[in-house]
Amino acid sequence: MSRKSAAASLKSFGLAMLIVLVAIAVRILLSPWLGNRLPYLTLLVGLVVSVRFCRWPATAAAASVGFFLVSILLVSPRNQMSFSAPWMLGFAGFVLIASAVIILGEMLHRSREEVQRELSERKLREHSLLEQTRQLQEAQQLSHIGSWQWDARSDAATGSEELYRIFGLNPATDPLPSFSGQRGVFYPAAVWDRLHRAAQETLKTGVGYTLELEGLCAGKKIWVSARAEPLTDAGGHILGLRGTVQDITERKAAEEALRLSSQRIEIVKDIAEVGFWFCDLPFGTLEWDSVVKEHFWLEPEAAVDIDLFYERLHPDDRERTRRRIEHAIASKERFEMDYRTVHPQDGRVKWIRAIGCSFYAEDGTPTRFDGATFDITEGRRVETVLRESENAARAASAAKDAFIAQLSHELRTPLTPVLMTASALQEDETLSDDVRQQLRMIERNISLESRLIDDLLDITRITHGKLSLRSEPCNAHSLLLHVVEMVRDETREKRVRISLDLQAAQTQLHGDSTRLQQVFWNILRNAVKFSPVNGTVTIHSRNNAPAPDAGTTLCIEIEDQGVGFDAEVKARMFEPFEQGAPHRDARFPGLGLGLAITKAVVTLHGGTVDARSEGPGRGACFTVCLPGATQEAPATPPESGAGDSTKAAPAAAPLRLLLVEDHEQSLQVLSRLLTRAGHAVTGVSTKADALAQASQSEFDGVISDIGLPDGTGHELMHLLREQHGLKGIALSGYGTEADQQNSRDAGFVAHLIKPVVFAELNRALLSLEQCVRS
Repeated sequence: MSRKSAAASLKSFGLAMLIVLVAIAVRILLSPWLGNRLPYLTLLVGLVVSVRFCRWPATAAAASVGFFLVSILLVSPRNQMSFSAPWMLGFAGFVLIASAVIILGEMLHRSREEVQRELSERKLREHSLLEQTRQLQEAQQLSHIGSWQWDARSDAATGSEELYRIFGLNPATDPLPSFSGQRGVFYPAAVWDRLHRAAQETLKTGVGYTLELEGLCAGKKIWVSARAEPLTDAGGHILGLRGTVQDITERKAAEEALRLSSQRIEIVKDIAEVGFWFCDLPFGTLEWDSVVKEHFWLEPEAAVDIDLFYERLHPDDRERTRRRIEHAIASKERFEMDYRTVHPQDGRVKWIRAIGCSFYAEDGTPTRFDGATFDITEGRRVETVLRESENAARAASAAKDAFIAQLSHELRTPLTPVLMTASALQEDETLSDDVRQQLRMIERNISLESRLIDDLLDITRITHGKLSLRSEPCNAHSLLLHVVEMVRDETREKRVRISLDLQAAQTQLHGDSTRLQQVFWNILRNAVKFSPVNGTVTIHSRNNAPAPDAGTTLCIEIEDQGVGFDAEVKARMFEPFEQGAPHRDARFPGLGLGLAITKAVVTLHGGTVDARSEGPGRGACFTVCLPGATQEAPATPPESGAGDSTKAAPAAAPLRLLLVEDHEQSLQVLSRLLTRAGHAVTGVSTKADALAQASQSEFDGVISDIGLPDGTGHELMHLLREQHGLKGIALSGYGTEADQQNSRDAGFVAHLIKPVVFAELNRALLSLEQCVRS
């Protein structure tokens, strides 16, 4: 017996014992009235109650215990057992009655269990029937199959819920029409007539039918598959029909789509000259259509086998084609490759693209290898032409870039002595103010020419995606204030007033300060250039609400009262070599590169730049928005990179300098200015002379041009560093990141891009002095 059964039996016995004890207690309480009569009366009542709730083993055990308790407590006057005749008679009577009660009770229990079992089985059968009905209904619904019956005598028809749905009826509210009433409702008249003839034939012959018919669902055309068989009585007489209706609208639509697709494939095949091939494996006779045969220079009636296939391939393509086919079949991968076919007589070549796949038996054995071929000869020819054109374009682009770089160098070199001379003479207090003002004008125009050259190089970097940024903390207001100072002379000449409305509280950015200054300068200089005399340019700054991924945005607006623009101009104003004016105007010269560079720099910073105008003659407003603005103390004048390149710097201590410059005027001016600054200068114009001087004299440092007649400044610096431990400053018309890195690698401590003002050179000399003294 299991632990669970033992616990249940013990519980049953306890309940029966409790009922018996209650019965005995009741008899004891009745003793004052009954005396010694009927001692087992209440015990028998207790047995009846116990039999109702407990099974016979527990009841019998409780009855035995109860009998002895009653005998001890009530039958023997002195609580001692007496085996007298009355007691024995009472005992026998009790046993008989108790046994009868227990047997009857057990019979009732078993009858009840049998009834409950039958009820449970009936419920299970009912549930199973309901589940089968539900599954049948679901199956009908999923497969769109409705069942029906038709009584030919009364013309009455019945159907499943799915039948109602197929024909657009509501099973709860809509009656199902009789068979004759379905004409024009479930089927068009002509279709119903066909169905009626099939039904009459079945009634006569007893042979069912299967038809695909056009049907109507709430007036909308559908397709159904109707099946029927005779409905007979016990005697075999045909009473009517029964069958199914399946909605095959989707299948019919798919078949129609497949038919149309096949037609279109045929059209495409004819137009694109696509050929199809089919091969049983292992390879033997091949089945090719006429197009494939044409691709292989064969007549339409030619027989083809695998040997002929390889024979018509170009000798250089045979082995690789064989390997590719074998690999595709073995790996179950798609086969795709290009190969050449050769005409057997004249050697003409076609380029063919073959695409195919393998088919396999259940055990993985390959059985077929089928596919298609395309003549791509013309495409290959076009690809070759395009590739040659692309190579030519690349070569032209490289030549253009090289030309621009060389042009930049050639333009910068003669500007250097002029800019240095003008810059140095401005500090000569013996000159009149008028002369010094003219010198500032010369310096400003040379700086402008230098900026135009820089713009040409920048637009080349942008075109090739090589414009890079140097990220550092910078303050936008400081950059704006410096840019305002940079255009001060131009505003003074045109009597243009600049109004500052800097309300942004968060102006600290993390970006390239030099490039951002270039952005503000491009826009502000345009605003001044296009403004009328006595006009006003207003600079606003504000912070926009923080964005989830970008933080607070700083927006700078520069608004003028100038010539403005229309929508057509706006659409192209940020393109290279475009200008804000709708046509070239001699009053507003320029290359049209500033805004293109501005957009590229702002985009690299993750920001946006936009322009708006109410139309020609009504001014313009440019807005630059930069993300990641933070709080900072009030703006201070910018340092080095963002500051004035002409700002005076502390003079370097006297140094012994070897100056190498092949441009005679630059060599003379640099020598004179460096000597005036207290340095001992030895000037040469070639690499060989520089090495000779370094061997004969001691120098603290070198200032060298990069392009020399007999070598490069990098080569010279490398030798001077290795042989004499010298460091130097590079002067060059080339200023890309690669140029500057090459200078650092060679041992230069600074790379100055021509034209150079003397203040820049002086700052570089301070760095050189620190390296020399350290």
